[in-house]
Amino acid sequence: MFPYEMQILQQLAVLGNNNFLYFVVCCSLATGQISSRYFFIQEPMPWAKGREYCQSHFVDLAVLSTEKEYFALLSAIPANNASFWLGLHKESSGWKWTNGEQLRLTHWYNYNDEGHCVSLEAMFEEEDKLLARSCNEQHRVACQGPVSPQSVAVDFVNIDHLNLSWNISALMQTTSHYYNVTICRFICETLSYPCTNGSSLMSISISNLSAATEYFIYVSAVVIRIEHGTSRKWILQDDPTMLKAKTATSNKTHKILFIVLDLFSLVLLVSSFWYIYIVVKKDKSTERVGDRSSADSTIVVLLPHRIGLEKLENFIF
Repeated sequence: MFPYEMQILQQLAVLGNNNFLYFVVCCSLATGQISSRYFFIQEPMPWAKGREYCQSHFVDLAVLSTEKEYFALLSAIPANNASFWLGLHKESSGWKWTNGEQLRLTHWYNYNDEGHCVSLEAMFEEEDKLLARSCNEQHRVACQGPVSPQSVAVDFVNIDHLNLSWNISALMQTTSHYYNVTICRFICETLSYPCTNGSSLMSISISNLSAATEYFIYVSAVVIRIEHGTSRKWILQDDPTMLKAKTATSNKTHKILFIVLDLFSLVLLVSSFWYIYIVVKKDKSTERVGDRSSADSTIVVLLPHRIGLEKLENFIF
């Protein structure tokens, strides 16, 4: 079941892995499939070990490039009394996320020069919860799952196929993953497209579509991880990006449309000529009736004069 095909039932899933306990807010999905972007490791550990664990089991330490991602992580934290390592550390050029992006957020609770790693202090009531700490301190860990594309472009549309493309985030470029692309009309069909490591752009072609038809398309990033010790496979999937696309009208449909328009034009033309014919015929009929009426009137007028002459002749003779 896909989260966009039914009403999502939010639940708190608790999973065990290598004596570590982690929590993830996810949806009701198939066994072994988790739809979430953030995972919270409850076992305290140093920053470097936390990153190693996140890279092994998920994607990396949590990266919060935007305000939206920052507050999304805050709302997903299962407890409000803990510190969680983030994928933010200090380099010679300044604060950077583990995907190489510069820090643009300003939600510092306390900034200090001694700390080279950053935690998010869920216990603080203020919205500013970033705290610079020594990287050797042991804290819980916020891990990052797969990241779906922010937007998907429709590059080409034909009668039975279309081409899509999207940018791959810096976080996902070094992670082995694939994309689930679900195409929905009356029913939904899901296709999987693997991504080559290091690629910054993904481009695909979807075929076997119907002409002049609008489709709902969902694109989500997926990462597969094998649980150590049990060899159980976990499918990690981010929420999908949705778009609508419509295929082109077929030439056959165009021809039918043109034939219908031609027939309609012909009917209008014939109707116009028929109307003109009726009007002209009516005018001629009226004219003939008028001519006969005039002649009869003349005869009526002349008859009395003729009768008078006959009487005069009889009188004389």
